[in-house]
Amino acid sequence: DSFLAFARTRQLRDAPARLAQVVDLPDGYRFRWAAVSQRGYYPSQADKANQDSFAARLRRPAVPPPLRTRRPSARARSQVHIDMNGTGKHWFAVYDGHGPVGEKCSSFACEHVAKEFSKALKDGADARTALSTSHVKTNKMLAANSSIDDQQSGTTAITLYMDGRDLLISNVGDSRVMLGSVGDDGGLVTKSISTDQTPYRRDERERVKKYGARVMTADQIDGVEPIHENWDCALGDEIDDGGDPPRIWAQDQEYPGTAFTRSIGDSLAESLGVIAEPEIDGHKLGPKDRVLIAASDGIFEFITTRSCIETALLYSDPLEACKALVGESYKLWIEREDRTDDITIILGFVEPPGLGDHTKPASTGHADVSTESIPVELPGGDAGGAPSPAKGGDKKSKTRRGSLNASAK
Repeated sequence: DSFLAFARTRQLRDAPARLAQVVDLPDGYRFRWAAVSQRGYYPSQADKANQDSFAARLRRPAVPPPLRTRRPSARARSQVHIDMNGTGKHWFAVYDGHGPVGEKCSSFACEHVAKEFSKALKDGADARTALSTSHVKTNKMLAANSSIDDQQSGTTAITLYMDGRDLLISNVGDSRVMLGSVGDDGGLVTKSISTDQTPYRRDERERVKKYGARVMTADQIDGVEPIHENWDCALGDEIDDGGDPPRIWAQDQEYPGTAFTRSIGDSLAESLGVIAEPEIDGHKLGPKDRVLIAASDGIFEFITTRSCIETALLYSDPLEACKALVGESYKLWIEREDRTDDITIILGFVEPPGLGDHTKPASTGHADVSTESIPVELPGGDAGGAPSPAKGGDKKSKTRRGSLNASAK
């Protein structure tokens, strides 16, 4: 599996990594996309790494593209690979690491899931099977890697695989793919193509219970909240403002405390049903589709799917849309918590024939991956700087994602 282009960047502490490009799709369609990853603000961990990673594999260009990386690193891993098993096939993925070495887990998955997917396709597997086996195999490889302790660390994995206009979306964990389209009445229609795998879902709760897991909030574990399972919040359509989320626990023991039901890594939680098997959904891009977003939960913790799409459609430049959503998410985190999550987004505008400027040639694969500072409006004045304390209102004090005992995120 040869890579004509590869970029691995580690962001400077507060400089978002960004990438932007245009690719052709069949039938006269285009996909204009960009990506931004912003390190979180952690007052007690000034040098905490950005534990998110993102990846893109694109069609092979006629000429190998130039590739730039700037500045030494700050731990966001981004990969751009050219040649995704044939012309018109593209791979976009976001990995949201958590736990003491979450950045190593997301970086490992960022590198290996796509490789294993390509190998499975070349061995004759169909795309759905290849997506499934690539995540499961990567999970086993991570567990066997002696240099990464994944007992209480791991990563989500959300993948958008394009085969022409046919999309396959695989999901492990609580990252998300969102779609905005024009409805029959001309209005905006929004939906999540993937479904978050968390204990908010009744089916996922019942599944992990079969492995022997308990599902409780930290307050229920501490005895300050009554035992109940009134958690059927429609994440994406609703924002959970109820405090600490339901988590996965061993019987009679207070670990691992994960707020998701699937992940790559988290080997202690695997025996409790926290598995790496993805759920896979499909969609065919049509003339009414306008925007696709793949993002870590740092984007949508306090923003609904509809609001994400509405914000994106205020812009014509996908990079500007990414920056706006990152900035708004960061602001809301600071208003409601005393820190922010790492925030990563890949956003693309879908342009059917006749929509957008198709007179200009599409990119031949030029990848500009950089840790150069970009202007994202964040609290505190300077882009990406330490935010000012929010005025008024109580902030939640509990970890909302990841492994509680590991102070994951």
